[in-house]
Amino acid sequence: MRKRSRLATASTTSLMFLAASLTACGSSDSEPNVNPDETESGPMYSLATSILGESPVTYVSVFDSLDVTSLDLEQASEHSGFATIGAAGGKLFVGAGEAPELTRYSVFDSGRFQAAGKISFASYGLATAPLYLNHFADGTSAYMQLEESRRIVWNPEAMTISGPVESPGLATERDGLVVRASYDRAVVARGGYSFQPFYWTDGNYYRFAPSSQIAVYSHENDSLVALLDAPCPGLDVATQDEDGNIYFSNWVFSAGAPVVDATAPDTCAVRIKAGELAIDEEWTRSLASMVGGRQTAAFRYIGDGVGVVAAFHDDSPGLSAEPTAADVTNGTHWKLWQVNLETGEGAPIEGLDWIAGGYYAFSIEGRTFLLLPTQDYASTAVWELNGNGSAVKRFETLGWAYQLVKVR
Repeated sequence: MRKRSRLATASTTSLMFLAASLTACGSSDSEPNVNPDETESGPMYSLATSILGESPVTYVSVFDSLDVTSLDLEQASEHSGFATIGAAGGKLFVGAGEAPELTRYSVFDSGRFQAAGKISFASYGLATAPLYLNHFADGTSAYMQLEESRRIVWNPEAMTISGPVESPGLATERDGLVVRASYDRAVVARGGYSFQPFYWTDGNYYRFAPSSQIAVYSHENDSLVALLDAPCPGLDVATQDEDGNIYFSNWVFSAGAPVVDATAPDTCAVRIKAGELAIDEEWTRSLASMVGGRQTAAFRYIGDGVGVVAAFHDDSPGLSAEPTAADVTNGTHWKLWQVNLETGEGAPIEGLDWIAGGYYAFSIEGRTFLLLPTQDYASTAVWELNGNGSAVKRFETLGWAYQLVKVR
């Protein structure tokens, strides 16, 4: 592990660090030098943050409580490039930032961690294997995106690859626009199936087809069982409520054009009801009416019929009188709103300032955390949403943090 100068204040006693050897142990599951007294039974979480620059570097920390108040990046594990993290089967996975490899780690209650297998996707032509292109269906099934319409099936427990599978029927182009696969933030596993949106856009992510499709994959045989037409552009965020209903909404890019071009398709959201494999046509809606008629991005359900969504404000300080689509998608001209799906009412989250529309949020154990970077991505603030429509700042870390996972 490479060391660097101290970057943050010392953590609370509940904070654990990935400070053990980073030497990979090949593709086997053997774990040499394991202390027989060490256990993997307590809760453990992980956060990754990337420091930008000519030579980006990513720091991965683990901790045993969601109530941490600071991170000490000097003690975190350091990975070159934009390394990514994920979790499945009680193990932590780190995707190398400069190689098509994933390394699996055992994370012990002591805070020590140890490599417990490595897998490479080099034979499939990948330069890297970022985990935001990967979906863990469960502890033994995972899908790594290959190109846009294909997936590589692999087993995170056995650390083996079954091979690529196709998505028959998914059009690679529509009206001159190219198909794009959604990221992991938009893929949901439920009842033996995975649901993944696809959408069509131009090379600048400005023009979007007015509809998307949601692929339904069977975990039993990894096959595509349905392609659902969804009448909303750019679907790239998904979230699930207590009853198993799944909501799909757009990421920030598809909100740019409708702000500057009245003919562009407006943003909206769709739902797949619990136990069904079809779009709930009676529910599809624009969320604009809940946020003062504004374009929206990244709706996420948080509980009790309530969700949060980013809303673009054309009265944002510093916004040009004639904003471009880039101003909309890249600027901090958004407010995060809490919206009630039952009453149709909404209000801005108290305590939060202007944000970028492409915000990251994670719901873990009934708690919702926001990862909000500064405009230059030099640092990231971690906030927790409260049920009363307010947010509390928990801590800050250097760099761009956009991944928070529960290991076990």
